[in-house]
Amino acid sequence: MNALTVLLCIWAMVALCAVLFIRGASPRVERPRKAKQTGVSRYSIAE
Repeated sequence: MNALTVLLCIWAMVALCAVLFIRGASPRVERPRKAKQTGVSRYSIAE
């Protein structure tokens, strides 16, 4: 492999890691739920 190929492979790996890091660090926006549970769950361990 020549030097240019090695340089491009290293650059591609750094770019991929940066994209994955930025996607993982972005805040998650959740849609509000239509109906909230107000009753006690049958599976609650707090009872």
